[in-house]
Amino acid sequence: MTALQVGEQLAAELARHNVPSYVYPLGERWVAVSVWRGLIARTNGGIIWWTAPHPSRRGHALVTYGLAPSSAAKRISGHYLLVRARDPEPSVYLDDLRPSESRGPRHARMIGGPA
Repeated sequence: MTALQVGEQLAAELARHNVPSYVYPLGERWVAVSVWRGLIARTNGGIIWWTAPHPSRRGHALVTYGLAPSSAAKRISGHYLLVRARDPEPSVYLDDLRPSESRGPRHARMIGGPA
């Protein structure tokens, strides 16, 4: 499967868990699935990884992964609840994201953002 196909499957699985997301390509081989501020999954078509919202036991960022979109979505949906509770307001740049008409509602393109 391509990275875009895996990203779209992940977004569909997240929607089943009532978690909104945006899929956008990061070049030809990588795709990002943005869930909430600080919670972005990435895939190359073979593996899906993201940074958990809580640190590891040593206090470092905890990067975790999943191999199937369904299991990754289940785990990400739990992380989504944590980041929503910690950061209830969406990003100040959310108004700058608009769905791309040519790619469908699951994709977004950046119109503006931080300099």
